Amino acid sequence: MNKISYILDVFKLIVAKCVSPVLKIINKENRDIWIVGERKSEAKDNGYHLFKYIRENHPEKKVYYVIDKNSSDLEKIQSLGNIIYHDSLKHYVYYIMSSKLICAHLGSCVPDSPVCWKFHDHEMRHKKKIFIQHGIIKETIESVMYKNTKCDLFICGAKPEYEFVKSTFGYPDGYVQYTGLARFDNLHENNTKNQILVMPTWRKWIPSTTWNDIDEGKAKTDFLKSEYYIRFNQLINSEKIDEILNINNMRLIFYPHYEMQHYIDLFKTKSKNIVIANKEKYDVQQLLKESKILITDYSSVAFDFGYMRKPVIYYQFDSEQYYSGHYSKGYFDYKKHGFGPIVYEDENLIKELSNLLNNKNGGNNYIERYTEFFPLYDQNNCKRNFNAIKII
Repeated sequence: MNKISYILDVFKLIVAKCVSPVLKIINKENRDIWIVGERKSEAKDNGYHLFKYIRENHPEKKVYYVIDKNSSDLEKIQSLGNIIYHDSLKHYVYYIMSSKLICAHLGSCVPDSPVCWKFHDHEMRHKKKIFIQHGIIKETIESVMYKNTKCDLFICGAKPEYEFVKSTFGYPDGYVQYTGLARFDNLHENNTKNQILVMPTWRKWIPSTTWNDIDEGKAKTDFLKSEYYIRFNQLINSEKIDEILNINNMRLIFYPHYEMQHYIDLFKTKSKNIVIANKEKYDVQQLLKESKILITDYSSVAFDFGYMRKPVIYYQFDSEQYYSGHYSKGYFDYKKHGFGPIVYEDENLIKELSNLLNNKNGGNNYIERYTEFFPLYDQNNCKRNFNAIKII
């Protein structure tokens, strides 16, 4: 951050600290302001669905959505009103006035400035912090333990996840609740296409521009040598995969995780049946809803797919490195709890894919696991989220 930007942020914070008490005196409703946010460029996850529900069903609530003014998702929420542009003076003012910060990503509701980070702990003494998540937790993730988040409410999307977080992550009694994820409400009505979605997660050992400064040239050179790139680039260039797609009149969408999208241009394919999907043009939830089969590795999007009772194949060629260099294992055992077969080599992946496509039941052989994992299965997830947030 340059000196001018820092001074401007100091100015905005000072103005906000001076203005907010006056606004609270003028209007008592300003004492209970909720701010909802995801990644600052997005409105497509639990934050968006919860915000939409509140605006449509509880318009009396002073709830605001914070988003970058240049976001491609902005048009999705303009009709809902109560938009705050990220890092604007209004963002600073409403951040200071807010009583509750409702985040799909921790810190996503806070102005992105060292000035705010410095005073964040002081400000949070007067606010409630709610973590509505962006995916179901299955591993031991230290960054979202209570000692690091100090969240007042931790929303869970599945029963086993709830039991694991409640018993392992150090939250006080009542702070962890199983309500279902807000975005699940939108998964009950979907028209599937002849489409396979390949969506691997990210890797901590592969640099991402979203969380650190990198030498772009070196990063891309190293990425081309990574097993992650080699495996998935081979997959989208496999003649056998292309043959399966042709025979079944299917399309395959390859959509790497948000943190890996920086390398999207390095993936190439000659197949007319395969699309390499850029995050700016494709919506993850829409892809999940319209796809018949999901191929992933360790991504929590498999839970959304399982929630819809659709088949998954887990392609885990680097499991040893993943659990030693990314996240530690938690409660979830893919062999005992997974929603589909686990494969480690591409030839086995092709075999399992063929089996699913030839299965008259659509490969839906995991009904008992789905129902045990998601005992809450309805369109009241946003409602339960809202009610839990309202009373804290």
